[in-house]
Amino acid sequence: MNKVRTWFHSEAFNNKIFPELERLIAVIVFTIIYGIGVSWFLEASVVPLYTGGIPGIGQLVRDAMYVWFNIDVGNNFLGLFVIILNIPVLLIGWFGVSHRFTVYSIISVLLQATILSWFPKVNMGLDSVEHVFAAAVLGGLLIGIGAGGALRYGTSTGGLDILSQWYSFKKGKSVGFISMLMNLAIALVGAFIVGGSVGPSGLVISGGVIASYTVIRIIISTIMTDRLHTSYQFLSVDIITSTPQVLVDEILLKVYRGVTLMKVEGAYSRHEKTLIYVVISSYELHTLVQMVKRVDPNAFVVTRPVKNVFGNFKRKTIA
Repeated sequence: MNKVRTWFHSEAFNNKIFPELERLIAVIVFTIIYGIGVSWFLEASVVPLYTGGIPGIGQLVRDAMYVWFNIDVGNNFLGLFVIILNIPVLLIGWFGVSHRFTVYSIISVLLQATILSWFPKVNMGLDSVEHVFAAAVLGGLLIGIGAGGALRYGTSTGGLDILSQWYSFKKGKSVGFISMLMNLAIALVGAFIVGGSVGPSGLVISGGVIASYTVIRIIISTIMTDRLHTSYQFLSVDIITSTPQVLVDEILLKVYRGVTLMKVEGAYSRHEKTLIYVVISSYELHTLVQMVKRVDPNAFVVTRPVKNVFGNFKRKTIA
């Protein structure tokens, strides 16, 4: 028992195994949240509400088959569509983002497909016209939390999130904003396909109504995604410490950021200390703070938002 307790407190567990367990739990939880948002809320609405990414494209294809050719592709179609179309996108993630990011995205895609097609659906009482707004708001909220939370922990819900992540690192743009542009295109196509026709719900809904409610869903999802995922934002961090060399070695080795050192003196204590200055992406802050607490619990840490960074600063993948 003591050996097990010692192992749980070991550096190997805390630095290597625990972060991966945390990421695995996060991707499972946030993918479930995302899938419930789509399956229990958007799909329950009598007015077609489209999610983003590959599941949204799957919804478009399914509705087009029904409206244009009167073909019902069945309940399993969406899950199978998500798995098949994610294959080339995951390859882009493997070579363009990172291997670890893609592995966790694969887990998310498989779980997402299961929820969309084979997970029991719970009736939330949103299957009437007067509840469409509630379905759009609640569905958008859950989808934004799921997508943003997964990205925050170094993975994604797959599909176009991977392309958004890749473009965000290349251009330093908001992932939520990039996803919003893609999702708007899906909303407009969905309005064109189903608008004015008898949809799967048996109702004739105008394209404007479909687009309007889907845009509401997109705006809420975008806000939630950017609230949770902020890796394109930068922070400057000042660390005043009495053990600078140990911290510098940790930062260089584990955060992979350059640092600047300055000698400072406390006005009250008159003790000389070292100020470590480093610029990081905001998603790296948690790792850095935990590192400082472990090495020097008495260190003083100050963070400031940074609008732009020029020079030798690499935008890194998050996994």
